[in-house]
Amino acid sequence: MRYEFNKELVANINHWNMEIDDSGFVYLLHDSWHSEAVCSPYSRLYLVSDGEGQIHAGGKMLLLQPGYAYFIPAGFTFSYSCADYLEKLYFHLRLVKPDGYDLAQSLGFVAKCPLEKELLDDMLRQYRGNSWEDVFLLEQEIRALTFRLLGQYGVLHKSVASYTPLVEDTMHYIHAHLSAGITIGQIAASLFTSETTLSRRFHQETGRTIHQYVEDMVFQAACKRLAVGSQPIGEISGDLGFCDPFYFSRRFRQRYGEPPSQYRRRLRI
Repeated sequence: MRYEFNKELVANINHWNMEIDDSGFVYLLHDSWHSEAVCSPYSRLYLVSDGEGQIHAGGKMLLLQPGYAYFIPAGFTFSYSCADYLEKLYFHLRLVKPDGYDLAQSLGFVAKCPLEKELLDDMLRQYRGNSWEDVFLLEQEIRALTFRLLGQYGVLHKSVASYTPLVEDTMHYIHAHLSAGITIGQIAASLFTSETTLSRRFHQETGRTIHQYVEDMVFQAACKRLAVGSQPIGEISGDLGFCDPFYFSRRFRQRYGEPPSQYRRRLRI
């Protein structure tokens, strides 16, 4: 008998997640689809079926044409418009790694690949369906198409990071008790270890301090809540452990260059 078991790979499969914040099949006119300097906390998958649009970034212009799929990575700054009209199926995606970071965060360009008409027709039929078969098939197609596009960035060939149980437990604790007020002392006490050991091990394995990691996860959650839903900014601030909304807004502006209210308004536009 021969037996092989890749424990780390299976663990990453179980903790890897694709989240869809928003989606739709839309027909857009030139006066309803245009914006400047957009930078989203999620990636955008555009499947163009008709019309034509434009994306401007880094002094370059990319045409959005029928018969192609486009992937705009999270954290990428761009402007968009259409001269006449644009028809597309779109998905706003988060490709969440086990450590909580987005696999596509800040990749440097918009990826493009051919989109077969039969595939787009199938995905539209599934998108308009209401059976479990439609759910599973559409998810499979979105993942496969995203995989094709991510292949252009080279990220798929990078090794999957693995962590010791102590660091994994630290990440799990932070996500379960996500708050700007989490202290190293609280985490260390819950894991029955010393603050010194915990801080040293976490930095050695992740390249970040625990404070940096907590901040990243807190503001990542804040961006998601601002982009999706209509929860008041004051409630978001309180839920994420900030002492008051004014301090939250000041910290948000320091990190992203604009207050949360403007960030939300720009994404909604």
